[in-house]
Amino acid sequence: MLATTPTAGVAAEPSGSAAAAPETETAATRRRTGAPLLRFIARRVLLFVPTAVGATFLTFLLVKIIPGGPAHARLGEDATPEAIAVVEKQLGLDRPLAVQYFSWLGRVIRGDLGDSFQTGQSVNKLIGQGLPITAELVVLALIGTLVFALPVGVFVARRRHSRTATAIRSASGFGLAVPDFFLALVLINLFAGGLAWLPRLGAPRLTESPLENLRHLILPVIPKVLGASAIVIRQVGAAMGDALASDHTRTARAMGLPERTIVWRYAFRSAMPTVLNVFALLALGLLGSTLIIEKIFVLPGMGSALVNGIAVRDYTLIQGIVLIYVLIALVLNLIIDVVVGILDPATRSR
Repeated sequence: MLATTPTAGVAAEPSGSAAAAPETETAATRRRTGAPLLRFIARRVLLFVPTAVGATFLTFLLVKIIPGGPAHARLGEDATPEAIAVVEKQLGLDRPLAVQYFSWLGRVIRGDLGDSFQTGQSVNKLIGQGLPITAELVVLALIGTLVFALPVGVFVARRRHSRTATAIRSASGFGLAVPDFFLALVLINLFAGGLAWLPRLGAPRLTESPLENLRHLILPVIPKVLGASAIVIRQVGAAMGDALASDHTRTARAMGLPERTIVWRYAFRSAMPTVLNVFALLALGLLGSTLIIEKIFVLPGMGSALVNGIAVRDYTLIQGIVLIYVLIALVLNLIIDVVVGILDPATRSR
């Protein structure tokens, strides 16, 4: 009886060590996996500041190159040089360019984008009024593209040699060739003019009337969805086609797995980094194309405000909106980079 007690104690000790070993190994594995991802995110975040400052500085120089200025736009072409000089002094445009830029940048760091040269309103307020419409257009277009184009792209990859897939690819080529603004004008004449099914111009805010807001945005969103779908169908079809022809999907077929499982669990997961990058680029493209769509449909978004600001040389409004566009692009790229880095660890070392 006395001999068994030490033996049991000794036997229990390795058992506890063995139980603790997997936990220690798992924690170490997580640290090895998490550290590169954190460094990857840190590198991307560190690029935010120089990229944003560089973009605003370039925008500042470009708007100064445009003929005319806020004083000319406010007083008219027949204004005297003396009157223009007085207005420019009031706006602070008589100071050296470097002083003007760093004065504006100092206010931006404090969260103040300045006041509009033409209306005197806060640029923060103007952007706050226009951003919801612009964001709504982009989000609705991305959702529509995801719902429509992604399954079609997968179908094209699965039936890549069929007549239907060939016809879809040809139609997508036509979609790439037709500009969004032309489609918008055709849709206005057809659905708002001839058939009178949908409202033509403007849109109430989502918070005021959600159903009417969505009804007014159907026509502006359709040309964006059609143009984006043409890109997604081609890119997703190519990426999925390569994934379906890879070794691991052929092995899955040889194992007798259902085709649906092979397509969505194996091939689509392999093509996911490409799909995410395509949608990230699309989101940026859709954000830029809102300038034209908002003007055509008279929507009070950021794009429309930017076009109006350029027309009257409203420097502070232009720089503020461009800065918001740049920050949105940087955040979106960061999100996509992180997701792709999680799915594809090889990208973290690039």
